[in-house]
Amino acid sequence: MATKTLQARPNGSHRNQDHQYAESDGMTAVATAEPQADDANGGSPDDASATQWEKVDGLNFNIDDLDAVVGNETVAMGENAGAATEYETGFAGEARDAGPGDGPVLDAIYGSYPELLEQMRTEVIIGADNRIRVNATRDYPWRAICALKITAANGARYIGTGWLVSARTVVTAGHCLYMHAAGGWVRSIEVIPGMNDALRPFGTFTGTTFRSTAGWVSSKNRNNDYGAIILPANSRPGATTGYFGFGTRSDAFLQASALNLSGYPGDKGGNQQWYMAQRPTGVSSRVITYNIDTFGGQSGAPVWVFQDGKRYGVGVHTNGALSGNSATRIESEVYNNILAWKNMGL
Repeated sequence: MATKTLQARPNGSHRNQDHQYAESDGMTAVATAEPQADDANGGSPDDASATQWEKVDGLNFNIDDLDAVVGNETVAMGENAGAATEYETGFAGEARDAGPGDGPVLDAIYGSYPELLEQMRTEVIIGADNRIRVNATRDYPWRAICALKITAANGARYIGTGWLVSARTVVTAGHCLYMHAAGGWVRSIEVIPGMNDALRPFGTFTGTTFRSTAGWVSSKNRNNDYGAIILPANSRPGATTGYFGFGTRSDAFLQASALNLSGYPGDKGGNQQWYMAQRPTGVSSRVITYNIDTFGGQSGAPVWVFQDGKRYGVGVHTNGALSGNSATRIESEVYNNILAWKNMGL
């Protein structure tokens, strides 16, 4: 039975009633650091000019509540369910493809849309490929972005991307967690923060507890294509790597913002992190569209704004088309669910 997320705001979230935004802070440093403070007065979250680019070198559609939370097991949900933006600094190096012998790697979206295999298209390179290789994956925020190695219920293997929002909670696309054409809920997911070719600088963690939405699980509704991995109690990578904040932002803010996106594309072997950023080309109530180059394997990657020295996820990358790649937008219902899942992984 689906469990609805309560609307109450747990400690650590902030909501401004005048400007109607909500956000939850990230943590930039290692375990001893305090989470970032945000502007509780609400001025900055309405000012896209305060955002920056990251600087870089080199099947049932009759559902009353599509955002109702569903999981692969029954657990208690808890009490509470860019005009002047900038790029990220801190990684250099020459871009290169994955080496020989890596073998083919398939994006998780094929687990729900196998017909796309005929086109071998999920996320898309739009025009020239402007992605940049991230080499400094030991640094924040890159270390809070995770390569996902997914084993489906039928034993098939896929790849994806996720991002830490607490010590044990990894946000990703719903289609990385529940695969309609591959047996439903996946069997397990290896979570590898900051993976860099063969290097796994923060270790590997295996997740078997997942959360998504009724809209995705029952209807393949792309507006509800998001979810989370809740790692075991003894697996706390976010306490070392730090993690992203996340929040809602207005249409006007997003339309003017610098959007950053980084993940683990399959055309590079699925073991290297690649980044690009642009302003969006479109914003709707549940989707953000952009011409940021991506490829299969980057499903679930964070789409974030770098604002006043802090990173806030505003979307979950899910889809690709020549007309524009896109993310599930973090609006109030999405925010409430992610916040509840974050609290499950503290």
